[in-house]
Amino acid sequence: MFDLSGIIAGILLGLSLGVPPGPVNAAIAAESVKKSYAGGIMIGLGAMTADFFYLILTVIGVSVLLTGATARTLISVVGGLILLYLAVSTLKNFRSPPEENEGKLLGHPYVKGLSLAITNPMGIVWWATAGAAFVALFNVLGVAGFMFGLFAWITSLSLAVHYAKSKFKALYPVIMLASGLCMLAFGVILIADVVRPVLGL
Repeated sequence: MFDLSGIIAGILLGLSLGVPPGPVNAAIAAESVKKSYAGGIMIGLGAMTADFFYLILTVIGVSVLLTGATARTLISVVGGLILLYLAVSTLKNFRSPPEENEGKLLGHPYVKGLSLAITNPMGIVWWATAGAAFVALFNVLGVAGFMFGLFAWITSLSLAVHYAKSKFKALYPVIMLASGLCMLAFGVILIADVVRPVLGL
C-alpha cells in the first residue's frame, strides 16, 4: 500500500532539519552568492551524501541493535529530546539567516559539503538518536521523503540566495519558525509514543 503520510512526514522532517543555520547552510549561501547556485547545490549534494552514509549505518544499527522494546524506547526518548533541543535552538534564533562568510573550505563544492557534514558532531548525534528513531518508526518511503525534503531545501536555498537575496532574508525567519515548530512536533510525537503506553492512554 502506498504510504503517502509516511512520505509527507519524511519530507517535513527533512525540510525542518535542513533549515536551521549551520556550517553547511553557510557554505551553500556563500557559494550561491559569490559564485553560482549550481555550486551551492553541489555543496548540498555533498552534505546529502554524508547524510545517506549515516542513514545506511543507522538502518544497519536499527536492524541489528534495536530489536528489543527497551532499546527502541531508549532511542525514541533520546531522539525526541534531541529534536526538542534543536527545535528550541531554532525557535530562539529564527531571525538569524546563515552568514555568508562562514563555512569556507578549499576544494570542489561537493567536497566542501561532504567534509562539512560528515565531520559535524551535531549531525552524528542526530543520526545516532533522532535519526535512529525516525528509521525505526517510518518505512522506506518515509526515508525517501526525508532525503527529498533535504534536496528540496538545498535547491531552494541556493536559488533564493543567488537570485533573490533581499527577499529571501525577509522570508527566512518565517521558514525558520516553521522548521522549529515541525521539529517540536516530531519530538513530542516520539516521546508521546513512549509515554502513552506507560500512562495507559
